[in-house]
Amino acid sequence: MLLFLVVAAASCAQPSSWIDSPSSRPSSDNSDIIDYIDSRLMTEYYWLDEVLEKSASFNRNVLWEDYLISSLRMLVTNEDDGHVNDKGARTYYSYIREVDASTRGAKMGFGIGLYYTIINFENSGYGFVINNVYEGSPAHAAGLRRGDIILKVNSSGLNSSNYASLFNTIQRSSVATLNLEVMRPTAESEQEKMIAVRLEHGSYEETPVAHAEVITVGARRIAYLAYLSYDTDYDAELLDALRSLQSEGFDDFVLDLRQNGGGNVVSAVTLASALLGSDYEGRVLCELRRNPKNVSTNKTSSCYLESVEPSLNLRSITILCSQYTASAAELTVTGLRGLDIPVRLLGTKTEGKNCGMDVTRRTFGDKKLEYAPITFMCLNAKGESDWGGGIIPDVDLSESNSLGIADEYYPLPRCDWGDVEHDVALAAAIKMLTQEYVASKATTRGADVDVVPAIEMAAPFGGMLLYVEE
Repeated sequence: MLLFLVVAAASCAQPSSWIDSPSSRPSSDNSDIIDYIDSRLMTEYYWLDEVLEKSASFNRNVLWEDYLISSLRMLVTNEDDGHVNDKGARTYYSYIREVDASTRGAKMGFGIGLYYTIINFENSGYGFVINNVYEGSPAHAAGLRRGDIILKVNSSGLNSSNYASLFNTIQRSSVATLNLEVMRPTAESEQEKMIAVRLEHGSYEETPVAHAEVITVGARRIAYLAYLSYDTDYDAELLDALRSLQSEGFDDFVLDLRQNGGGNVVSAVTLASALLGSDYEGRVLCELRRNPKNVSTNKTSSCYLESVEPSLNLRSITILCSQYTASAAELTVTGLRGLDIPVRLLGTKTEGKNCGMDVTRRTFGDKKLEYAPITFMCLNAKGESDWGGGIIPDVDLSESNSLGIADEYYPLPRCDWGDVEHDVALAAAIKMLTQEYVASKATTRGADVDVVPAIEMAAPFGGMLLYVEE
């Protein structure tokens, strides 16, 4: 039996390009990078009062890769800088990491994004669930879809000894070719259920616009958009998708943020501006509040809605969410509610990241580092910022609810984007809007699912980011 077990300094104007300012010191010595970390911690970090009080006790005799987190662990006032998982382990939002020089552009790889939880099949190994397949990628050309389950990689079954390395092999496209054995749970026949594919590295774009279509149910037309991250490099694609939905005409709008960990505040402003239309131009979507002692800027930055096309003029919206909905994605919910736009939220409690980072980049020798300490809190137009514990949905799709549609392992991908027959969340949204249940083949609580513990992978957080010049 099958067991299913992530502004400019003073406003929200367009961001500057990626910063690549060489270090003032030619050396890439460990102490230079630690000085760089300290320079922003002690002048911009949101909880810099405690940093200034305790910085003398920070341990600088460590590698720069460990210094930021070891220092943050000595603080007690910065509870909102991070996430604590079910096992009590804390992941900090502030980070410093090596990056490459690229921004938007063609990626080389397979084009598969894996879901963060591994499936455990009783007595027969593990499975990786495909969370997204990028259009135009080798995986897309091979016919792979969201919801497919990878069972074997290069003839090797997945088990407790190899799953971590093979997960990274697929996710990072770290080899040139892959042979995969895949199961498609939504297949109509046993012959179609098992798929064997060979993938070779190819070029594709990682657009966050995963899916957009207008779904007709009876007399209602429902616009559906699945959006994976807030990325200004792809705002044109986002607006094109909204323009296409507008041209088809619709009565209701469903925005799928289940797998959206956030991203650039500017993209959140762009999306909200298009959804609400010209009547809201100039209204405040959110405010970014920094520590009064912030040396870079101690002023509150207001993010104003703009005039963009299309102008959808929505006066209500349904949003799908999950524990992976975070930061700028949560800002969309709280920002719209701050303008008294009715937001119907379906899913599970969101991540609860109500703070964000001013991001800088600097080069040390052959290292290009991206540094993003938490520097501001986000408030909506009503001054509300109390979503650090997560936003509670109107309908919890992981347990019994008023719609009678639920999945214990929500938001585990069961099918492709827009599959109204099998998608629990989309089915729930449509039922809420039309009172019709269209997903007769969707997996619901107590059906087709036996429970055994899953293996949790660390989920990345996109953050609430602003790119600024040093």
